[in-house]
Amino acid sequence: MEKITILGAYGAKGFKQESSSFLLTDTHAIDAGNLLRSLGEGAARIETIWLTHSHLDHIVEIAYILDSYFTLRSKPLKLMGLAHTLEAIQTHFLNDVIWPDFSKIPLCNADSMSVVYESIELNRVYTIDEITSIEAMETVHTVPSCGYIVRKNSSAVLITADSYKNPRLRETINKYPEISALVLECTFPSEMDALALESLHLTPALAEEEIKGVQREVKLYFNHLKPGFTETIKKEIKASELLKNGHILDDGDTIYF
Repeated sequence: MEKITILGAYGAKGFKQESSSFLLTDTHAIDAGNLLRSLGEGAARIETIWLTHSHLDHIVEIAYILDSYFTLRSKPLKLMGLAHTLEAIQTHFLNDVIWPDFSKIPLCNADSMSVVYESIELNRVYTIDEITSIEAMETVHTVPSCGYIVRKNSSAVLITADSYKNPRLRETINKYPEISALVLECTFPSEMDALALESLHLTPALAEEEIKGVQREVKLYFNHLKPGFTETIKKEIKASELLKNGHILDDGDTIYF
């Protein structure tokens, strides 16, 4: 059975909650909502971050992994993502106004710049190591965004990241029999369906609609709960016949697939 570690499980930073990040290997992560608190100096070993989209709760600690452990880094930080995501970060975040443009700052311990950008293509498989690969799936959000299929050996997990109802979810799971686990966002309570539609997120009721189209059983995990609504969302999930066996993720949890 394969596994990945949840560094940040929530849809925002709270008093005891951290925002979205998944550790795939010692050197690769999906998103950067929480790297430093979870990894400590181990964050300096992160070489590649696979970004789902440009919202702050998914990119914020790119700034701090570069700043806090600058002298410990021996390789550039490679930011992989959709072209729009990388452009947004370069234009609005690492832009010498909000934070330094580290793509212009050389490393102390290597002959390269601190950050490099590399755009990805949807539905293309990228090799991470001898047992791990990753493939982006288009999602439905307020900015161009993607989820990821992470494959290790013969098993895979689909991480939707931020997304409203998405027919590609069911199509992808039904297409790839190796997907044995699904990480589905669930951001707001069902009574906030208008806000969910406005912000293109899911509620438990909408998550039920997503699951109905999946033609086989998969392990179900939930993430991206907003800290202020966590208990309400948990109660709704546990009260649902379709969702109640799913695991609600917390910071530091492990996904098995």
